[in-house]
Amino acid sequence: MKKQISVLLFLGMGLSVQAQTNTVGSDTAARKFASDAVQALSEEVKDTAWKVGGNIGLQFNQAAYENWQAGGVNSISGNGLLNLFANYDKGGKWTWVNSLTLGYGLNFQDTVFNKTDDRIELESRMDYALNKKWGASALYNFRSQFTAGFANPGETADSIKISDFMAPGYMLIGLGATYKPNKKISVFTSPATAKLTFVMDERLSNLGAFGVDSGETRRFELGGYLNFTYKQNIMKNVDLQARLDLYSNYLEDPTLIDVNSEVLLFMQVNKYITANLSLNLIYDHDVKFDVDNNPDTPGVPRTQFREIIGVGFAYNFGDKK
Repeated sequence: MKKQISVLLFLGMGLSVQAQTNTVGSDTAARKFASDAVQALSEEVKDTAWKVGGNIGLQFNQAAYENWQAGGVNSISGNGLLNLFANYDKGGKWTWVNSLTLGYGLNFQDTVFNKTDDRIELESRMDYALNKKWGASALYNFRSQFTAGFANPGETADSIKISDFMAPGYMLIGLGATYKPNKKISVFTSPATAKLTFVMDERLSNLGAFGVDSGETRRFELGGYLNFTYKQNIMKNVDLQARLDLYSNYLEDPTLIDVNSEVLLFMQVNKYITANLSLNLIYDHDVKFDVDNNPDTPGVPRTQFREIIGVGFAYNFGDKK
């Protein structure tokens, strides 16, 4: 139980690492474990059903944006990305998959720093196998960002805040089924998914941003949710990952489908150098954009798009998934 608790703390906080070594072994092995905290954590859970690890990347990017809710400008920029996972699989019917993604990027343009990436995403899914392809599942997903986003970043006289930490924040809790016909494809579908939207910024709350009623800080939705993921090794050292999330709110306009999609192409140049392409498309009817240069009037929903090409440093640690 202590080992499991340490794994959960590692995932949720992303900061604590417990270093322990086995007293049975050579002095060389003990020194190696003591010098590498992450490896020590991996060794601690090696004899259990847990797999723990992740990767960290630092990149220089060219980025292009269109109607991106979190804020950003076309630029040459630097991005940092941290991915952590903790997965439990003892070979029985129960499995538990956890992941945490933290990303942040800045660019420097005409003596002004602007934001190019900003995301926090935590996801946890527990599955109970019904047969070789189907399982009953429970899903938890949380998304937000670290810092404020602006309509016109860098323009002090007209820099209107359009988002911030927990403005919005999204939380999904769903019960359903997962279909995994092979190692490449996973489909989670839930006919009963609760969605909570948080807007903890007073001005944005008063405007009714992100679908909350004016002056409210929360909005509750109940609807159907589908998550599709696909992973494919295209060729040696080139991997493709795709994800599509669809959500329909039964309580209001169920025909309006929220879409959140991402396509990632990873290219491993050598052990530490990587290149990647990231494409994101989001449509949420509750996210409105200003069309008349008056940020205090209701806007209209628009499709959000982001493209990032990056080359930089990457390091993998811990177990492999």
